[in-house]
Parts: sequence; structure tokens; C-alpha cells
Amino acid sequence: MTVLKKISVINENKSFKYSIFIGNNFIQTLEKNFSKTLKGKKIYVIYDEFFYKLKLHENLIKDFEKVSTKLGSENFFFKIKSKDKFKNFDKLSILLNFILSHKINRDSIIISIGGGVTGDLVGFASSIVLRGVKCIHIPTTLLSQVDSSVGGKTGINTKHGKNLVGTFYQPKGVLIDINFLKTLPERELLAGFAEVIKYSFIYDKKFFSYLEKNIESVKKLKSPYIETIIFQSCQIKAKIVSIDEKEQGIRAILNFGHTFAHAFENLINYDSKKLIHGEAVAIGMACAFKLSTHMNLCSKKEAKRCIELISKFNLPTKLKDIKGIKISSKKLLDKFYLDKKVKNRKITFILSNGIGSALIKNDVDEITLKKFLNELINE
Repeated sequence: MTVLKKISVINENKSFKYSIFIGNNFIQTLEKNFSKTLKGKKIYVIYDEFFYKLKLHENLIKDFEKVSTKLGSENFFFKIKSKDKFKNFDKLSILLNFILSHKINRDSIIISIGGGVTGDLVGFASSIVLRGVKCIHIPTTLLSQVDSSVGGKTGINTKHGKNLVGTFYQPKGVLIDINFLKTLPERELLAGFAEVIKYSFIYDKKFFSYLEKNIESVKKLKSPYIETIIFQSCQIKAKIVSIDEKEQGIRAILNFGHTFAHAFENLINYDSKKLIHGEAVAIGMACAFKLSTHMNLCSKKEAKRCIELISKFNLPTKLKDIKGIKISSKKLLDKFYLDKKVKNRKITFILSNGIGSALIKNDVDEITLKKFLNELINE
């Protein structure tokens, strides 16, 4: 494999270190860079159902069996459903029982191959089975490549909210194969751009300008544009995670738009026909910009420019774009209070004070918020 880019993720006290490889043949990268890790070990390959639907699972199994034959390792394969509504205790229990029934030990390796749901579920299972087993992520969607596979957040959803049960657990490595992007349905691909755009909004004005200038080339997955935006996104996240692994400070800005997004997803009971995560984030970011201007933190001109960029990536920006949602300011407030970032009954919002800059606000009073939400719902 040609490794086009490599990023090291290492925190300040060096308690964790791993590499993100961006290339175009994950199995070769795995064999070349992780042969010592895999040699003679039990390997549990947990893969997304889309491999099965696209009839790619047979090739996946053959590829791993070739590697395991060379390395004297043993493979076990398990298929999981990839929709957000399946990221729950029931599916976690089934996965753990499969792993345990095949006599996993602490030297074993668990490999996740799939989108964000697969990575979150497998990462969580890896962190708790035998109190921690090494995990390698091979993200297959744009959203998971630039966001959820990097940084060590794992978790599942409950009826009370999204990702409320989980751990911080850093992987042994992340292998990004850009060829997977060609297999994605258009809706899934476009949804991934929401997280890419987010990095430019919160951290890098030059990256924002690059995206504005190259929208069509990026959307068409042209080289070197697609490699560049994946690299830039992962590099920004790696920098932030290295400073603040467990979200005690700056890492919270990565949640820009997500307080709104998670509330929307909960209100529709994680129904992917109505809304998928990247779409929710796109609308959530538009809402965050509108709240930022409402509070005089960001100019209307810059907010408009940012919301227009979201639209140019064919992503939704308004509440009315969510099919069948029944919404009120009270319902939204109730969901906001379920957010992980709530402290002392104060909702934390990540807002914008200009392109390339974000701030953490935990002092938005309820009166201001209710007024804003009523305007938002009626626009």
C-alpha cells in the first residue's frame, strides 16, 4: 500500500501514542505496520453489515486469512448492524458474548471495520472486556474517518440520550483507506462532510477557505483534494485530543453543533430514514451559528457565509428539513438537559466568535434560550 499521509497522535504526558495511516489498501498497511502486534494472536474482526450487503465480506475474510496464515494468528469474524438505533446495550451484550465465547485473552486484538456506529460499539467493548483489549479501527465512512475513529471516545445510546454510556479508550492505530469512500451511498458521503466542515469552523480559517474554493473537487472525491481534507481534519482532531484527551477543556469545541444535533436525533428516536448523524450535525451547526449571532458573538455576515458552505455540500440547515419531527422549545430544552456537558443544571453550548474560532458557553440563560428556540422553530 502507498501510505499517502501519516499522523501521530500523542498526548502531552505520553500516556498514549498511536498512528493514523491514510492510504488506499488497508490490508497491506495492517500487515506492514502491525505484524508484531498481530503475530500469533487471536484477532476478532468486527465488521459492518454493509460488507455483507455489497457482497464484499468474502474478500474481507480471504484477506484476513492470508495475513493470519503469514503471522500464525487466528481469526474470528462477526457482523454487526450499522444504524445508530442498534448502538445499544442489547447489541453490546451480543458482541461481548461472541468475543467471550471464542475465548478472548488480554493479548488478543479486536479490529473494527465500518462506520461510526461500528467503531463506537467495538471501541466500547474493547475497553471493558477483560478490562481492556487492544483495538484497531479501520473506518469506512467519511464521517468515521475524520471524526469518530480518532480520539478514543467510545459509547452507546440509551433511551435517555446519545452516547451517555461509554469510555475514553485510545486505539492501537487507525487505518484510513480512501477507496472505501467510493462504496458509500451519496447521502452517507455527504453527511461525512459535515464533520470536515466543522473543523474549519472551529479551528482553521485557511481550511475554511480551501473548502470554499474546492467544493466540487472535494465532493467528487478528486485527488489530491479528498486526501488533503481527510489529513487536515485528522490533524486538527489529533492536536486537540493530544492536549485534552478527556474533554476537560478545549476538546469540548469538537462538539460544535452537537448539542442541537443529539437533541434532534433523540426526538426522532434515531430513525435514519428521517435523519442521519452528519445531517443532524449540519443542522446543529447552522443553529449554533444562529444562536451565536443572536448573542452578538459572531457577525451575521460570517454566520451566513458558513451556513452557505454547509448548503453547498448539499446538507440540510433548517429544522423543517427533518422529516416528521415534532418539535417545541420545551421538548428541545428537555433534550438539552440530557446532554453530557450539562453541569449544575447549566447547558453548555459550543458557539462561534468568527470563522476558525469557537468558544465554550455555559452561561446561556433559559429566557434567552427559549426566545431563540421559538424564533428557530418558526423560521
